[in-house]
Amino acid sequence: MSDKNDIIYKNPSWLQRNVKMIYILALLLTIPSWVWLSWITLNEQAQEDLQEQVYDDLSLFADSLNSELEKYRFIPKMLMLDASLVHQVINDTSPAEINQTNQHLQHIRQTTNADEVFIINAKGTTIASTKLNNIGNRYLHSPFYNTARAGGSGGFFTLGLHAGIRGYYFSEPLFDPDTDEVVGVIVVKVNMARLERGWLNKATPMLITDEYGVVIASSTPSWLFTARAPLTAFQKQQIRASSKYPTVSFPVLQTQLHKSTPYGQIVSLPKPGFKRVLEVTQTIADLNWTIYGHGNLIAAKQSVYQGVAISSLLWALLLSLAYVVTQRRLQLLETLHRREINQNRLQQAKDQLETRVAERTQALKSSNDELKQTQQELIHAAKLATLGQLATSVTHEINQPLTAILASAENAEQWLEKAQTNKALDKIIQIKSLALKMGLITSHLKTFGRKTDDKNEWVCPQVAVNNALALLQPRITQERVETVIEDMSTIEVMANDVRLEQVFINLFTNALDAMQGRDCKRLTMHFTNNVHNDLKQVTIYVTDTGVGIDSEHLHHLFDPFFSTKDVGVGLGLGLTISYSIIKTMGGELSAQNSSDGAAFVIQLQARELC
Repeated sequence: MSDKNDIIYKNPSWLQRNVKMIYILALLLTIPSWVWLSWITLNEQAQEDLQEQVYDDLSLFADSLNSELEKYRFIPKMLMLDASLVHQVINDTSPAEINQTNQHLQHIRQTTNADEVFIINAKGTTIASTKLNNIGNRYLHSPFYNTARAGGSGGFFTLGLHAGIRGYYFSEPLFDPDTDEVVGVIVVKVNMARLERGWLNKATPMLITDEYGVVIASSTPSWLFTARAPLTAFQKQQIRASSKYPTVSFPVLQTQLHKSTPYGQIVSLPKPGFKRVLEVTQTIADLNWTIYGHGNLIAAKQSVYQGVAISSLLWALLLSLAYVVTQRRLQLLETLHRREINQNRLQQAKDQLETRVAERTQALKSSNDELKQTQQELIHAAKLATLGQLATSVTHEINQPLTAILASAENAEQWLEKAQTNKALDKIIQIKSLALKMGLITSHLKTFGRKTDDKNEWVCPQVAVNNALALLQPRITQERVETVIEDMSTIEVMANDVRLEQVFINLFTNALDAMQGRDCKRLTMHFTNNVHNDLKQVTIYVTDTGVGIDSEHLHHLFDPFFSTKDVGVGLGLGLTISYSIIKTMGGELSAQNSSDGAAFVIQLQARELC
C-alpha cells in the first residue's frame, strides 16, 4: 500500500479554473429568458384554469335554472286537466264561485311555491287569480297568452305588464271538452328574483341577457335592464309588439373589450374590482338566453406572479446545483484513490469485526445453553428438594399399607395351613388393593421427580392440581386443613404439565406453612376467565387463611434467596423458580393479601374444552 505522500496531484483543468465564471454567465443570460417563458406559459395556464372554473359554474347554474323552470313548466300542464277551471271559464259564475276558485288557485300556489297562478278567458281578461289586484287585467297582446290561445304551450320572460316584477310566465290552453276549442288560458308565474337568489352572490359574478341583449338577471343590481349593445330599430319594434318591457330605452352597459383569447374575452365592467375580468359565455338554447360569467384575472395574475417567481428561483437553484455538483465532481476525482485505500482498510476492519462478533456470538450461545441447562437443573433440584420435604409424610403413608400387607400375608399363610383357601384368597385380594395404593403413591413421586423439558402444550390444569394434592394429602390430613378446590376440568391452559404441578406444590406448601398454628385452616383455589389483548386467559387464585404477607415483603417475594421462614428452613428459591416457570409458559405470577390471608394469582393463556 502506497503512502499518501506518493500521490501526485494533477494541475487544475480549464473547467476547474473557469467553472465559477461559467456559472455567473449562465445566470445572467438564461434568467431573463426563463422569466419571459414562464410568464407566457403560466399566464395561459391561469387563463385556461379560470375559464374552466367559470364555465363549470355557468354550466352548473344553467342546469339548475333549467331544472327549476322545468319543474314549474308542468304545473299548468296539470291544471289544464282540471274540469272545474274549464267550467269557470266557460260559464258565468257567481262571486262566491270565483272566490272559491281563487282559494283553489291559492292552494296550488302555496303547494308549488309559485309566485302567481291566474286564469285568462278567451277575451284576454283575468277572471281568477291568487292576486286579487290582477283580476280584470288584460293580456290580449302578451306572447304567453297568444301562444296558449293558439293551442300551444307558452313560456315567456317579462318585466310584468301590470306589477312591474321580473317573472317567467308558463301558460297552457283550456279546451272546451265538447268543441275542443280554446276557451281560456291557465298561467303560472315564477318570480325571477327568487330563482336567482343564492347563486348570483357566489364567487363567480354572472349576468343573464335575453334574445335582445337586455340584462334580465345580474349579481350587480345596478346592471339590471341595461343592454350589452344599443338596440336596433327592429328589436325595439319586436319589444313593443310583445309588450315584454314597458320601455324600449335601455342604457348600454359600459364595457370595454381589451383582448380576445382562446379562453374568452378580457373586458372591463363598470364596477370596482371588474377592471380586467375574463368573460365566459354560455347559451341556454331553450330559453334563448345567454349567461355571462366573469373570472377575476387580478387574483389569477397573483398566482402567475408567484409561479414565475418560484419557477425563476428553481431555475437559479438548478444552475447553482449544477455548479456545486460540477465542483464536487472535480474534487471527487482527486480523492478517489485515497477513498479506495480507506475502503480497503475499512473492509479489513470489517472482516476482523465480523470474526470477533462470530466468536462472541458463539460464546454467548454457549453461555445461554449453559444457563438454560443450569436453570433446568435448578428446577429439577427444587423438585427433588420438594420430594425430600415430602419424604416423611409419604413414608408414613407407605408404612401403613406395608404393615397391613405384612399382617394380611401372615393371615393368608395361616389360612392356607388350615386349608381354608377362600379366606386366604380374601387376604390376597386385600394385599393386592394395598399394593395398588402404594403404586399410586409412588407413581406420583416418579412422575413428579423425572426431568422434563420446557415445551408447552395445551394441558388440563386439573390434572396437575390433583397430582399436587395427592402428594400433599398426608400433610393436609395430618394438619386438618380444609381444601376448597374449584373444578378446572372444563378448560385447558398453554403450559408444561409437570412444571405446572411443581408450581402448585410450591404454592400449596407455602400456604400450609403459613397456616401453621392457626385455628382456621382452609386452602382455597378458584379461577376466572377473561380476555386480554384479544387472547383468552384464565386467572387462578390460590388463597389461604394464614398470617398474610407483610407489605414490605410483597415486592421481594420472587427475589432469589428471599424467605420469611426461619433460618435453615428452605433456601428462598421456591417462589423464584415458580415465577420463572410461569414466565416460560407466557403467563404471570403475582402475590397479594386477601381478606383472610395471602393470595397467589396465576395468569395463563387458556381455551375452553368443547
